[in-house]
Parts: sequence; C-alpha cells; structure tokens
Amino acid sequence: MPLSAHTIATHPSFLASLSLYGDRLDGVYQANPRLGANFASHRRWLISQSALALYWGENGDLTVNNLIDVLKPFRVASPNTIRNHVDESVKYGFLQPDPAHKSLRPRYFAPSEIVCGAIGQWLGANFSVLDAVDGADRVSAFAARPETIPAIQSRLAWSCLYDAAWREPPPRVALLQKSISGGLVMDSIVSMAGRQACSDGRYLIPAINAREMAGRILISRTHLQRILRKVLEVGAIGWTGKPFETGMWVDHTFIDEYCRWQAVKAQHLDAAFEHVVAAGRG
Repeated sequence: MPLSAHTIATHPSFLASLSLYGDRLDGVYQANPRLGANFASHRRWLISQSALALYWGENGDLTVNNLIDVLKPFRVASPNTIRNHVDESVKYGFLQPDPAHKSLRPRYFAPSEIVCGAIGQWLGANFSVLDAVDGADRVSAFAARPETIPAIQSRLAWSCLYDAAWREPPPRVALLQKSISGGLVMDSIVSMAGRQACSDGRYLIPAINAREMAGRILISRTHLQRILRKVLEVGAIGWTGKPFETGMWVDHTFIDEYCRWQAVKAQHLDAAFEHVVAAGRG
C-alpha cells in the first residue's frame, strides 16, 4: 500500500532525504542549467510535466492546443504563456517535432533524449526519498524496468495536476516556488537545513552567495535578492548579521510547510510506483 502524505512528511528521515535529493538534482541541473530552469518554478513544472504526460498518453498527442486545454481548468498559466513555454522548449532542444506525426497543423511534439534521460534521473532521485522513509528498494526496482518511465511519469503528472494540495503550494513556500528559478533557491535552502539540527525553532545555515547562486541558476542577482527579501518579510528566513553576507536562519515551520507539500508529490509517486512497477512484478 502506498505511503500516506502524513506518514512521509512526519518521518524523521524525510528532511534529511530531501537534502540529499536537492544535492542530487543540483548535479543533474548543472549539467544543463536551462533544463533545470525549465523545472525551477512551479508553473513551469506543471506545464512541463503535463506536456510529457500528453506525449506519453495513448495517442501521443502533445500539441500546444491540447496542452492549453488540459491546463485551462486549473488556471496554471495563460494560453500565451503556454505557447511561449513550448516555443522556448523547442528553441533549447527540449522538445522536437514528433516523427510519429507528419501533420504541420497542428504541430505535434516529442521530448528530446536529453529530457527523457533527465526524467529518468529525476524519478530515481524521488524514489530514493521514499526508500529513506520505509527502507524499501524502489530505486533498484525502477532501475531494472526503465521502460516504465512513461507510465509512471504520466500517472504522477496527472495526479499532481488534479490535486490542489500540490498544485497550490503553501503561501510562504509559494513565494519561492512561483518565482523564476525560485524552486532551485528553495532546494538550496532545504539542502543546507537538512544537514543541521533544529535549535530554538530555527535551522542555522551558511550565507547564500547571491552572486554565485544567481549565475548558477540563470537569474539576476537583483531578482534573487528580491525574492529572498519577500521570504524574509514573512518571517521564514533571516540573517544572523548583515544581510547577504552573514549566516542565515530558517524557521522550522517554513521547513515543515515545505516538507508537507513535498510529501503530497511523494505520495502520488508511491501510488504510481505501486500501480506500474510493483503490480508488474506481481
């Protein structure tokens, strides 16, 4: 039976495993920073995952209009934003014309090998988080059956899209997750917090080098400082001394909010694993 979101979020190892997960994804994304940026805001995540799920559906019907139609009820993004996202994905080689469809109108798209490889790594990293909670070995079972990637990804994507608890992050978490590349900033904060013990309701972490981080995640230093100040204003983070130069503290309730949100995705992934991989072994 799949783990519940509550069980996952409250497990003592979950934050530490999210820390390792962030480190692992950072390596994947740094190999292709623009691909990392494509998943580094929650809106881009929802658009990209839905696009892949459309392609891996029964009819392989990834078109701009189909993508707009599936996202429209959830107000994820405007039609123009979705069109621009697809155009940008084609420009950077993440999407390409689908060879299975010769139609020029509408144009059908398929993910590139770069994206397919990255999704496999991303799923493996997520399975390692679940394994840390219950000691199972989903990572090995998944690695032995790479052909299950399309079924797992599409089931996960639709489950997450239809679940408001994932689609709408907690307000303080959303300040980062809904910002350009803010998801990568959150990953960095959680990676550092997960290696520390909580003391007096706070995690103490090293100072964020705004110049280095901004260059690494392809945003301006001004934008990075702006979104961090928004999180500061709601009491989620702070500095022990001079802003952007000294160590930082992270409010434990902010981390808890993030863990509970991430646990929603982890629950849906575990259900997808049970349906696709575990059932297949039986």
